[in-house]
Amino acid sequence: MNAEDAWETLNAALDEYSPPCQDRALFTADSITVREQALCESICGRCQITNLCDAYATASKPNTGFWAGHRWTQQGKQPSGPRKPNTGRRKQDAAVPP
Repeated sequence: MNAEDAWETLNAALDEYSPPCQDRALFTADSITVREQALCESICGRCQITNLCDAYATASKPNTGFWAGHRWTQQGKQPSGPRKPNTGRRKQDAAVPP
């Protein structure tokens, strides 16, 4: 399915259903915390049209925002689920003894 068709399908569903993410700026933010990402995933988990949202996001490849339980960045669709918070240390720094 191309992005235009996916959008038309999603938009038609939105005429009949108000998703739990509606009017929440968190879903369109350029950057979110690990805690905010977990909240978005939880909210998406209650949505009845996640499959349509995912189809649109997959077809259109947004470079920001949260779609169907996944954060999208310039690198594409990011995995969902538990993440370790960024401690600011690079892997190579962690391997060097003090």
